[in-house]
Amino acid sequence: MKNLYLKSLLCRKIRDMALTAILFVFLPNSTFASTEYNTVEPNDLKNVSENIQQRVTGTVTDASGIPLPGVAILLKGTTTGTSTDFDGKYSLDISGNGVLVFSYIGFNTQEVPIDDRSQINVSLTEDIAKLDEIVVVGYGAQKKSDLTGSVASADLKAFQDQPNVNILQSLQGSVVGLNIGAVSSAGANPGIEVRGRNTFAQNDRNELVGSDPLIVLDGIIYRGSLADLNPADIESIDVLKDSSSQAIYGSQAANGVILITSKSGRKNKDAVINFSSYYSFDTPSNTLTPLGRDGFLEHYNKIYYDEAYLAPDYTQLDSNFDPSARFPYQSILDGLNNGTDTDWLDAISQTAYTQNTNLSIAGSGGKANYFLSVGYTDQKGWLLNDQYDRLSLRANIENKMNDWLTIGMQSFASFGDYSGLESDLRRGYLYSPLIEPYNEDGTLNTDPIGIERSPLLRTRIDQLDKRLNLFGVFYGKFKLPIKGLEYRINHSVNYRTFRDFRFDPIGNNFAGAASKKNELFVDRTTDNLLTYKKTFNEKHDLDLTLLYGFEERSGEGTIANSGTFLNQSLGYNSLESGDVDQQLVSSLAWDESSIYQMGRINYKYDNKYLLTLTIRRDGFSGFGSNTKFGTFPSVAFAWTASEETFVQDALPWLNNLKIRATYGQTGNRTVGRYQTLASVNAGFQYVFGDGSGPAYGQFINKLANNDLSWETTTGLNLGLDFSVLNNRLSGNINYYDTTTEDILFSVNLPQVTGASGIFTNLGKVANSGVELSLTSINAQTNNFTWKSTVNFSTNKNEIVTILGRDDDGDGVEDDLITGNNGRLIIGESIQTIYDYVDTGRIYQLGDDIPAGYNPGNRIFEDLNDDGIISADNDRRIVGRAEPAYRFSIYNEFKYKNITFSAFINSIQGGKDGYLGRVSPTSSIGEYRHDNASTYNIVREFNAWSPATPNAIHSGVRHDDPIAAQRYADRSFIRLQDVRLAYDFPSSLLEKISVDKLRLFVSGKNLHTWTDWIGTDPELNGNAFDPRQAPLMTSYSVGVNLTF
Repeated sequence: MKNLYLKSLLCRKIRDMALTAILFVFLPNSTFASTEYNTVEPNDLKNVSENIQQRVTGTVTDASGIPLPGVAILLKGTTTGTSTDFDGKYSLDISGNGVLVFSYIGFNTQEVPIDDRSQINVSLTEDIAKLDEIVVVGYGAQKKSDLTGSVASADLKAFQDQPNVNILQSLQGSVVGLNIGAVSSAGANPGIEVRGRNTFAQNDRNELVGSDPLIVLDGIIYRGSLADLNPADIESIDVLKDSSSQAIYGSQAANGVILITSKSGRKNKDAVINFSSYYSFDTPSNTLTPLGRDGFLEHYNKIYYDEAYLAPDYTQLDSNFDPSARFPYQSILDGLNNGTDTDWLDAISQTAYTQNTNLSIAGSGGKANYFLSVGYTDQKGWLLNDQYDRLSLRANIENKMNDWLTIGMQSFASFGDYSGLESDLRRGYLYSPLIEPYNEDGTLNTDPIGIERSPLLRTRIDQLDKRLNLFGVFYGKFKLPIKGLEYRINHSVNYRTFRDFRFDPIGNNFAGAASKKNELFVDRTTDNLLTYKKTFNEKHDLDLTLLYGFEERSGEGTIANSGTFLNQSLGYNSLESGDVDQQLVSSLAWDESSIYQMGRINYKYDNKYLLTLTIRRDGFSGFGSNTKFGTFPSVAFAWTASEETFVQDALPWLNNLKIRATYGQTGNRTVGRYQTLASVNAGFQYVFGDGSGPAYGQFINKLANNDLSWETTTGLNLGLDFSVLNNRLSGNINYYDTTTEDILFSVNLPQVTGASGIFTNLGKVANSGVELSLTSINAQTNNFTWKSTVNFSTNKNEIVTILGRDDDGDGVEDDLITGNNGRLIIGESIQTIYDYVDTGRIYQLGDDIPAGYNPGNRIFEDLNDDGIISADNDRRIVGRAEPAYRFSIYNEFKYKNITFSAFINSIQGGKDGYLGRVSPTSSIGEYRHDNASTYNIVREFNAWSPATPNAIHSGVRHDDPIAAQRYADRSFIRLQDVRLAYDFPSSLLEKISVDKLRLFVSGKNLHTWTDWIGTDPELNGNAFDPRQAPLMTSYSVGVNLTF
């Protein structure tokens, strides 16, 4: 071996000398050519023995002596390495002495000097840092191992390279039990739900409301827009899902609590500067497809098939048919004659992109630590003029004044710009391709079809829409003379302004219309926290928290309007230039306040038994005079079974097992700030006819309810946390069962009272579900790691009772008919669909068609076989809008410095669930026959005609006598996020004084597998909604640099 090594060494030296000589001849000025000749020095021969390969073998086990397969073993400072086999054994050939580094996920990394040994056995100790990870729980933090409630933490790092303008987009599908909706416009906020819907409360438009979770930012309830938060500034997001963990927020927590914590500086750390930037190219993932010229004319002929085609089968076009006879507008007739074929979707859209850049510095100096950042986002949506700019600034500073006092602040400023009104998507879908968007002189064709003005007209309005959000938490922490006792005071101010200024040069028949709207909102919160932490006899751990706080909120707004301008040059900046009769001003103002106290006890015995007791008392100015305060208690217990000796002996493969049970009450503050009070309408109400003019009058339009209060949710949660096989598989399972009572609902009153209804508390809704989250390390070697996370959740809600009345005397509580033909049904889910049953068949020519029906009309089931389709007898439950279950799968592969990840998100309806509307003529009035000569349709609308008898949608020549919907399953599986990243080696970066450098490319919403036809199934339950903008597919490239 020694002679072989000598020959190899001499060969390398001769090769180097020859190469240097060649470079010197051909590239005499090159760096390589100027390198000195490498010669064989005596020391090279002297130290040959130190470079001879030697073999080191051994076995790697855990603390219990169980072999560990897949442990990575690396010779420190080199790329030489191997991994253990299934029996924990390894073998590694090395040169000379050094240090072996043993690393394994879930265990502490260990470095062992070789010291001329040929056999090295190692026992790795379990890394409990993962269990001791700090989780924010509201008014404090706990070790993950000490949690008793159902609290989920988001993996923000997994989605940090995605082009997510809103931080909630990073949570979509990735946190079990947290449902985040998709967004389709620039700067928009997605919908949020935690564990489904607890209430059937509705607004004045009969829309379901009251399911939004509470948002807490840096320990303070946050009322602003989440779009104002820079995702790069967020350190962690934790979700409180069960009644026990939510109870600390009382009457506002029944829909779940999302705790957002911003980044901070690290103590005793040098300044770290981070720069990140990405550019995203965005395209619609799918859109409805308007017909072109030929398709429009063909559809038009099929609508009037009895005139355009020859009898009796109406499949051969009549050459004498003149379609222009029915065109009501000259602009369409001109387009027919001159060959116009306008792509209106192209005309109203733009190139969409997102550009984002962030710069931050974090560190500490002396007794202070800091995190400072600036970020800029420029987003252009798909619709013309849909745009959003955000400039964000953050300063988080903490200073330890002395041993007993620490002060600090967490603050940000966001400057959002939504200026510009986007084009009208609805009219873009409906406008005929025969219409020219511009006149011959290049000006906009503003009114080609009467009241349906040009889809581009909105983009000509000069609009300023700017929003300012200033948020600051200022705190002081005082260590009191008693050990473990600390007092903290938080005071926060959130100051938000909205400015919406508009000038429409075409308004008032081109004389101009303008408005200025200003709104101001101020939220102030003060919290006084007293905490006591103490360990007794090394087995008893006590953590006590007491809270007293109050919140004050106020808002005001003013809007001024003007019109008919003689001089339009100053637009909305000179409202006084408009006609005096059109100068109008209106204003509003409001305020509300809350006061609250909370106490929480966390007790732990011997790291095995955990108990949490919480009680909160809330008072709110908006509650009725008889119900100003509410009390919300909870209790939680957990048993860490894996700490028991008998469990360790019986199940040596078990690393962690904790069983949890919680029970508690929370509230839902759906009550508006003045909803308990009676209200009066006033104005010029009556004209007596005596020439004196209208008389000013007042009347009560809403009655008071002094007993109106919060909705109360009582919930049970059973949970199991576990990790097995040396932490290669870990996860948690939760089952929950909640009941919500005293739901806020408007009950109709006789009109003779002067009021249409009165809000009251009534009804009960039950909610239950199962959640499962699993994380596994599927493979791990020296250079390769593959890990996966799977989430699965179900949720079912049921209306238990509403009014408690049985007016029909059948012994069963009556259902409740609501607005828009809706129905709340006892024993069914809140979004149960009660409608006629579409058979999927259509009346054809030659059929025996009942009176009132025509060829092309849909056939509905006659449920009682009386020959008549009626609302009373022929409607039933056809399904529900809620899904049956959700799941997601995240896979991450790391090979050396390359990381690839893919995330799949899915919502499934199961049997008769997650249904959406798929009846174009029932949803879109413009698709009916009397509008066919004016409005376009989309290719997805497969309308019946004699030439297309197997079409799935009803014909347009004759309207369906019953304007009922047909429903279809919206279930989908989506490849939502894909990422490929490369982290440059630290050995290379050290030469340029850079700590970390990562380049990445990513894709978002790349493909959706679904049977749903129409708009995106997640965005909208109406397949043919022309107002629904598409979900965007994004391709981004970016860089992240730290130095």
